[in-house]
Amino acid sequence: MSGSSLDGIDLALCTFDFDPEQELPVRGWSIAASATVSYPVDWRTRLGEATSLSAPDLLALDAELGEWIGRRAADFLEGHERPLLAGCHGHTVYHAPDRGFTLQIGHGARIAAHLGVPTLTDLRSADIAAGGEGAPLAPVADRHLFPDYRGFLNLGGIANFSFRRKDGDLAAGDISGCCQVLDRLAQLAGRPYDANGSLARSGSLLPDLMQQLDALPYHDQPCPKSLSNQWVTDTLWPVLRDHPGSVADRLCTFCTWLGAAVGGELERQYTAGGYAGAVEILVSGGGTHNAFLLERLQASQPGGGALTFRAAPGPATDFKEAALVALCALLRHFGLPNSLASATGARHDTLNGALYAA
Repeated sequence: MSGSSLDGIDLALCTFDFDPEQELPVRGWSIAASATVSYPVDWRTRLGEATSLSAPDLLALDAELGEWIGRRAADFLEGHERPLLAGCHGHTVYHAPDRGFTLQIGHGARIAAHLGVPTLTDLRSADIAAGGEGAPLAPVADRHLFPDYRGFLNLGGIANFSFRRKDGDLAAGDISGCCQVLDRLAQLAGRPYDANGSLARSGSLLPDLMQQLDALPYHDQPCPKSLSNQWVTDTLWPVLRDHPGSVADRLCTFCTWLGAAVGGELERQYTAGGYAGAVEILVSGGGTHNAFLLERLQASQPGGGALTFRAAPGPATDFKEAALVALCALLRHFGLPNSLASATGARHDTLNGALYAA
């Protein structure tokens, strides 16, 4: 998995107890090994500038990234039995479901050549062809890997949620930018990221910035909906970058605003689902390591509201997205849907993925 924060790739070697004849085919699963490989500085720069490339240069970057990922994944598998198959989400360059396309680079054939196992890529296009947003994909993991939870929140480069309805379907959507925005703000202060949210904690609220964030049209759109990195970079980021407040104040304000936005959306889903009583929201992603952001999330539930947020850092949640990609590949292998219409707005569940033979 390569995320929008451009920090690197997550690798996970997963084992599934899987019965394709069952409605919920995953009877158990585990992560046997996991690792994060950071992008070198030149790769972060190249991927960050990918949208400005010509078509030939973008195709070359696709091939080179596939080569780089293939080598890193092959190194990761040294000493382990070769898996049945591999899945690679790739790095998102374009995501425009309203125009009928999405593009994640990281050449699948080159990855397959290095690993010697069939490799699945392009996990969103079939959903878009069926009228969906192509995102979020996380509800697939939420449905199959975490059946005991009703609500889910992923605090990655983009914050997205899933909420299990009483009929078993999952409502879902992207809420706004998250870690990629927090990291960019911290970098303005000379830090690679805001460790544990300490800089945000030292800041104060900027009411006018809160209002500017509220006023961005995407934030009022109903779910299902999905975000592109271009929207975060071109629309959301300039609002935070250009505000005259201190970096600490901008971090504090964005964490507070995001906590309220997430809490408000999940409350709407709770009400629409007809729930009563407490619901625990399982939180995953890099944002689980930001204590101030988690506090702002819980503060969105005044008076001990119905929702509580549980962050449980560890392989199952820290590498949830990598496990999701493995699961999507396995579902595709058995001809089972690996994108959920209830989460994306497609006309029906879809079978996604381009498969490259070893």
